[in-house]
Amino acid sequence: MLTIIVDGYNFIFNSYFKIRFKSDELQKLREETINFLSKYYNVKRNKVVVVFDGYNTGELSESKYNCQNIEIIYSKKDEKADDVIVRLAKSITGNLLIVTNDNDIRRRASSASCSCLDVDEFIRLAENIIAQGIYGGIKGIADGTNWREEEDYEDGIAGRRGGCVKKGNPHRLSKKERLKIKKIKKL
Repeated sequence: MLTIIVDGYNFIFNSYFKIRFKSDELQKLREETINFLSKYYNVKRNKVVVVFDGYNTGELSESKYNCQNIEIIYSKKDEKADDVIVRLAKSITGNLLIVTNDNDIRRRASSASCSCLDVDEFIRLAENIIAQGIYGGIKGIADGTNWREEEDYEDGIAGRRGGCVKKGNPHRLSKKERLKIKKIKKL
């Protein structure tokens, strides 16, 4: 079974919730995030853990609870959610996917041999899964083709290699990208 760890506030601030809001609306945004992830859970039944920063709350210990089959963790006083996510990544065995745009978390979690996914990419995949109600409806994963748009892929090669020609089989993705797709297939 796949375990998905979501960087809560990173998900809220970098997702389709990109709106101006007041601090009293933050609870509403957290609830909308949990509702969205719960819809995903109801279709795929993958374990989802959302980690929020709680270091300014004054809690002496981590608080954990379940809401709509989603495990929610608030970090303790003087501990950031980033540290909790990395600790969880190193302690969880099996298939693990971290959803964040935070490069520091990605770098630190890479030593735990887990995959990371951008927030926007996860939302796109999760919305597709929710809309289809089944896994087979995701373009590019079920039929084995490249799931990215062609122009994005071509731009990515030029940007990644500085305009150089890629060596090897031009139709084969890199090992890192193949592992990423393998994890996404388990979504």
